[in-house]
Amino acid sequence: MNKYLLLFAGLTAMMASCNSNQADKTLTDSSGMIAVDTSFTATNEKPKRSINCYQYIKNKDTASMQLRTNGEEITGFLDYHIWEKDANKGTLSGEMKGDTLLAEYTFDSEGLRSVREIVLLKKDDKFYEGYGPVKEKNGKYRFENRAQLKFDNNVVFSPKPCQ
Repeated sequence: MNKYLLLFAGLTAMMASCNSNQADKTLTDSSGMIAVDTSFTATNEKPKRSINCYQYIKNKDTASMQLRTNGEEITGFLDYHIWEKDANKGTLSGEMKGDTLLAEYTFDSEGLRSVREIVLLKKDDKFYEGYGPVKEKNGKYRFENRAQLKFDNNVVFSPKPCQ
């Protein structure tokens, strides 16, 4: 019986030794793994900031626009001087959505303050003003359907140096 006990103990030791070698192989194999960099790196860039100026001139009609960009947020000034009409001078505030500037234009004309929606399509560094039917709601004029706006050469703002 001692022989069987010794034989059993020997087999158990060999099996333990085999398992131990297998564990060593696993550790040895995994030592070739590449460490992952877990340090934090911000993926969002700083918001883009800029000031750009634009003008529209056609016959005796003129308009000037200054846009201040802070990321997607846009603020600025917009003045229209349409021949034989009162000038419109005011501010705009909105945001870029792809190549389209959606903004509210708050302006003074004929002694009154008004607010209207303005949509400008940017193409080749120029802004094309959209136009279409509008409706008044809560004292603000909005386009009835933005999808049907026309962006032809009616009013095109070209870049110019800021003064």
